[in-house]
Amino acid sequence: MTRMDFDLTHHVLVAKVTKPHGIKGEIKVYSYSDDPESFEVYSSLVFVDTVSGSAQEIKLSRSRVQGSSAVLILAGVSNRNDAEDLVNCEVWVAEDQLPELADDEFYWNDYKGMDVYTDKGFHLGQVVSLMATGAHDILVVSGRGHEYMIPVKEEFLVEVNDAEGKIVIDPPEGLLEINRNTK
Repeated sequence: MTRMDFDLTHHVLVAKVTKPHGIKGEIKVYSYSDDPESFEVYSSLVFVDTVSGSAQEIKLSRSRVQGSSAVLILAGVSNRNDAEDLVNCEVWVAEDQLPELADDEFYWNDYKGMDVYTDKGFHLGQVVSLMATGAHDILVVSGRGHEYMIPVKEEFLVEVNDAEGKIVIDPPEGLLEINRNTK
């Protein structure tokens, strides 16, 4: 495996390596998608060491689902020591390998950086991250010295305008005051 600088501009963060699996080089990954079967369509993955910042692209030989995780077999990773070297790495995939989405689905990276406004025109800030809670996803919006947690639920989303990089929400009364964290 060759380490290299890698341009992740057209890549999406899809998982994190949690641990080696067995002694033959398999790795277990926590998928940020609700569908760990999605690894079956990827041909190669980019592993980014979050400590050193180095990255390496590795061909994906096979994958299988194990509970809410995926177990991956990678080309050139043939023993537990090689697999251990990948623990805690982020797993990225090229955008052109991502499966098509249904109309009511989205990729997290589609929302990052978008400006969030209330239906009354108040600018809350920008989406800095998303969280999965099991019940629904949460937009983490930061701006004006505050951080807001906004549930991604149809009844709260008035508009998502990709072209303008804008999300308009209609929060229920009290939501913004209850979950507003001062930074």
